[in-house]
Amino acid sequence: MTKTKLHIHQPFSAVIPAAGKSERMGSDKILLPDNQGSTFARHLVNCFGVYGCNPVVLVVNEGFDPTHFREAKLAVVLNHNLERGRSWSILLGLKHVPEGNSCFIQNIDNPYLEPGLLDILLASLAPHAYAVPVCRGKGGHPILLGYEVVDFLRWQQDLPDFRLGLQSFTRIEVPFTDERILLNINTPGEYREFIQRNRKSIE
Repeated sequence: MTKTKLHIHQPFSAVIPAAGKSERMGSDKILLPDNQGSTFARHLVNCFGVYGCNPVVLVVNEGFDPTHFREAKLAVVLNHNLERGRSWSILLGLKHVPEGNSCFIQNIDNPYLEPGLLDILLASLAPHAYAVPVCRGKGGHPILLGYEVVDFLRWQQDLPDFRLGLQSFTRIEVPFTDERILLNINTPGEYREFIQRNRKSIE
C-alpha cells in the first residue's frame, strides 16, 4: 500500500480508540486476529502509518502491553477511566494530535481500511467540518475531522458524547460503495462472520 501525493502538504493524524475490555469477545478487540496474519490493531496502525498519518494515536487500557508496537509514528495512550466510555478515549487521543492537524477517527471494531477511502475523505474536507463515508444511507468509518474541529475538541475538559461534540460543525457525507465501512464487530457471532468473509476474499 502506498500513500498518494495528493495531500502531501496537508498534515493529518489518526486516533484509534481501543481501550474497551470487550468481555463478550473473550479478548480485547485490540488483539483479535484478522485472519491475514495480523490483528485488528496492528492492521489499522500499519495502514494509517504507511498512508502518512503522524502520529497514529492508539488509546488502550492498562492491561495492554505497549511492546507489541514499536512503530516510530505511533503514540500509545493509556485510558485509566474506562467507565467514561469511548468518547473519553477519543478526547485523550485528540490531546496528542498536533495543533493544525486534521485527524481520522477509526474504532478498533471497524477493521476495514484502505488508502482510496482516505484519499476521498481528505479531498472532501474543510477545516470547520468533518467528513463521514456513507454507504446505503448509513455512516461508516473512519471519519475525518478538520483541523478546526480537532483544535476545538482538544481543549475540552470532558467529552461525554463525541457525536454531540460534533454538532457545532459541518457534516460532509462522502458516498462510498464498499459496505465494509459499516463493519462493527461487537459479538463473537459478528467476529466469526467477519473471519469467514475475510477468508473467502483472500482464497
